Amino acid sequence: MLGLVGENWWTPACDRAEVPYQKLPAATQGNPYSASVADRARVGPQWFQSIRRHGIESILDNGGAGMAFVPVSPGEQQMHLLHEAAGVRLASHLIDPVVTVFQSMPWPAVWQALQSRSWFKFIWDKPQARELAEFGVPNVHYLPMAALDRDYDTSPVDSASLSCAVSFVGGQNSTYFDPGRVTPTAALLPAIIASAVRTGMPESSFFDTYFHLYQLAPLPTGHEDPQTTAGRVAEYFQHRLFYNASQCIQQRDRYVVFLKRRMADAFTLIGDRWTTAYGLDARPPLPTTEQYLEHIRHTAVNLNFVNGNSDSGLNMRHFEITAAGGFMLCNHMPEIDEHFEVGRECDTFRTEQELLQKLEFYLDRPQRRAEIARAGQQRTLDHHLYSHRLDAIHRHLRTVTVCRPVTDPAPQRAMVAQ
Repeated sequence: MLGLVGENWWTPACDRAEVPYQKLPAATQGNPYSASVADRARVGPQWFQSIRRHGIESILDNGGAGMAFVPVSPGEQQMHLLHEAAGVRLASHLIDPVVTVFQSMPWPAVWQALQSRSWFKFIWDKPQARELAEFGVPNVHYLPMAALDRDYDTSPVDSASLSCAVSFVGGQNSTYFDPGRVTPTAALLPAIIASAVRTGMPESSFFDTYFHLYQLAPLPTGHEDPQTTAGRVAEYFQHRLFYNASQCIQQRDRYVVFLKRRMADAFTLIGDRWTTAYGLDARPPLPTTEQYLEHIRHTAVNLNFVNGNSDSGLNMRHFEITAAGGFMLCNHMPEIDEHFEVGRECDTFRTEQELLQKLEFYLDRPQRRAEIARAGQQRTLDHHLYSHRLDAIHRHLRTVTVCRPVTDPAPQRAMVAQ
């Protein structure tokens, strides 16, 4: 029996896979990344009772929403991680960096919680999975994103019914360069160096440049005291913030600005903050999933630009566009070849010039677009739904038996409420 936290894509995945589950209420409404220690401590006792009542063996969440706390004893400030206290496994699919996911919690508490060996951390991006593992975080695994389990329209799309030629659906996600933003100079240099290195070596990561190539700081070994390690990892992530912001421009914003200048209204832009950030004309986000999927199906070329949080991994839009049966043209990411056959199931570009050339090529070849869209849809429906990812999670969970519930408030296992 799984415990599913809040409303997310794991519910339809479990329904399709016929995996029994019990829903657990989210610690906070809206953005799960806003959940504080107090929010997570508030729901902990309620979850504890549900786990006992329903025989839940594992908790599955999106974005770390399943991290919760219970007091060591009533009225005490010291707390245990809920999943350890209940003797169950926790599996979290993290599709953003950990400092983003747990932005409303104090970093020392996050770092201490990450050491839990019965907490499986599934990371969407290979370099970021590797960096956590090299920092000594246990049970870190790579798990790419996927498309939602639902019934997709697989009928051919009549090219005469297309309502849009070229479109990108997505927001402008970084406020790092907003007016008035002050950034310490020391935080800029590592990001500038890593971005320059990546220009010549596209598959290099910030982690590689920071610790190995330029040795800007010693790699935390795990042999130091936990407080020192947590501080050094926090400094690394602080330096990474500017790199992520610059990658937003490198991997997404530059292409949006370029196409709006070159194509004007022939390029349909849908998403938040484009007008605020760059003065670009953009439509508001599509209000429903159904409208989003219909827009994809009736667009000749669906563009996909990955934001700055990913070093090499794919975003969810790779799988949403193809699942809906749309033709996808995306900037080339190192992991794309692991999931799609480029040129047969989607296509990619690396420069502005190549982007324009491929837009012209595919807009003139509706039959070729349709063939690639059909092949891409088949690939995603056969291999890249969240029910497929659920199978991978179950394989990992079976490697660890259900833990014995915590009954001893040993200091090394307890956390302090903050």
